[in-house]
Amino acid sequence: MKKKIIITILFIISLLPMLLNQYGGAKGIQEISGIGNLLNPIGIISFILFFIGVWLPLKNKKANKILGGLGVIGIVISEIYQFLTWHIQNITGKMSIQNSINFAFPEFYIGLVISVTMIVAYFIIDNLVEE
Repeated sequence: MKKKIIITILFIISLLPMLLNQYGGAKGIQEISGIGNLLNPIGIISFILFFIGVWLPLKNKKANKILGGLGVIGIVISEIYQFLTWHIQNITGKMSIQNSINFAFPEFYIGLVISVTMIVAYFIIDNLVEE
């Protein structure tokens, strides 16, 4: 139970940066809340997989570990997917991933680093902390 609580608290903390504006820039470019990462199908499925893997006791403990891990990894995939499908037009009207990279708020990068750190923390805690 201790492990489940620790992992869940860390998971929820890792999602907090998504409450901030993640895409856009100081130059008036469109601002999109990071909550969109959780509300897209990848984010929703990842969230569900995490909670099934951590909180529902399955016959095979390895399945719990895999589902929880897929949930945590899915959040990172959701962030990257949203970012790669969000482009800023340049002055010529062409969509540019380079502009998206340049104009993204620092919160996006911070959130991405925190989410990747959560993947590492999940597997470390899962191996070190006893049930």
